[in-house]
This record gives sequence, structure tokens and C-alpha cells, in this order.
Amino acid sequence: MRSRTAFGVGAALLATGLLVYTRHAASSRRAARAATSLAAALAQGAVVLHVPHASGITLDGDTDDPAWTRPPGPAKTNGFLGEDGTPARPYSQARLVWGDDYLYMALYASDEDIESRVDRNDAPVGPDDDAFHVVFSQGETEYSFDVSPNGLITDAIRHGPGAWDSSWNAGVHASREMDGTLNDPKNFDEEWEIELAIPLAALDLRGEPGENVGLSIHRCDTPKRRRRVCSGWGDGEDGRNRGVIVLD
Repeated sequence: MRSRTAFGVGAALLATGLLVYTRHAASSRRAARAATSLAAALAQGAVVLHVPHASGITLDGDTDDPAWTRPPGPAKTNGFLGEDGTPARPYSQARLVWGDDYLYMALYASDEDIESRVDRNDAPVGPDDDAFHVVFSQGETEYSFDVSPNGLITDAIRHGPGAWDSSWNAGVHASREMDGTLNDPKNFDEEWEIELAIPLAALDLRGEPGENVGLSIHRCDTPKRRRRVCSGWGDGEDGRNRGVIVLD
């Protein structure tokens, strides 16, 4: 007759095996869905960035950590394009790596007159404020981040064509580096850069190679004595030139 102890050990081993199998099956299904969504994006003419894995990033705005500077380096967008499809001025660019459960972004903006009245997180961005508008997409869900020159974040989420929910908090960390004086039109400024750490879980990502998520980045700026200029990356319509990032 089998002892109760032996029966208990056998049941525990069986439960452990079932748990491992369930997790493996779920991971396989996620990988299959990721591959399918990437193939569909490529078929529509999406622009794909392969984001390398990195670690040891210090969020200080300087972007001088090895993950940003040493080969092979981060994924990089080209300079943003204007509304007419030509390279925009002032110049903007984004760089990306991932690791330690975060997606790291470095947002660079050339800017001769840095202006922003945003004074707290989740405050609305004014029509004349400098800011990056970053949108990730997973299926019908979109995650939006407005990023000001002083490192303040306004985030929101929406499902399908519904309204944006600004009560959502992604838990983003940000740091800034600014060469210029905020809100002083008498000065000629030069540039600002924001270093972001976005929790992968906030974007419904688990941090597994092959996962992908849609990405578009938009920026508007008003140079001195000139009209407002808007530019972007990955914001093509009907799928074509839409941005997608893939975790490598």
C-alpha cells in the first residue's frame, strides 16, 4: 500500500509539472502571436526597429552609459520627417534599448527656444509647448506619453476608439539634460534630451526576445520668429511606414 507521504510527493511533482507545462504553453502562444503580428505589420509596409538588450543604465539624462555609447549601440530612428516627408528642422531623434524589466528611450530635440508651461506630471500640454508625443500600440490598446523638456510625463491609455483614460499611471521614470534656459525667449538655446525608463509590463510586454509593439513619435516646435513645425517617426497611415519595435 502506497504511503500518504509518497502520494503527497507524487501529487506535488505532478502539480509542478503541470505548472511548468502551462507556463511553457502560454509562452509559446505569446511568441506565436508576436510573430504573427510582426509578419502582418511587415506585410503592410511598417518600419521596424530591432531593440537590443542592455543593462546597467543610470537614469541621469546624460546618455553616456555603455549601453548608449558602445557598439553595437542602441536602436535609432532616423531624424524625424516633416509633414511633407522631408527631413525636419529642428532635428529630432529617438534611441532605444531594453533590459532590467524596462524599455529605455532617449529622446533628443534640437531647439533654439525651449518653451513649456507644464509644471507637474499629468498636466495638459499647451498648444505652443515643446514636447514629444509618444504612442505605443498593442492590438486595439494604445498607451500615450507626452514628454516635456523638464522631464514631466502626461500618460494615458485607451482601448479601441474610446476616450483616453488619463488616470492611468504607467510608472515611468524620466531624467532630463537641457542646454538652454526654459521659457526665456531672449536666449538662444541649443537642445534638450530626455531619458525614459518605461516598465515593460505597462505596455503588456514580458521582456521576451521577439516581442513587438507599435510605436509612433511626434514632435512640434516653434522656432524663433518662424511658424510652428511638426515632425515625427513611425506615424504613417493605413499601416504603411507605421513604426514597430522588436525586442532582440
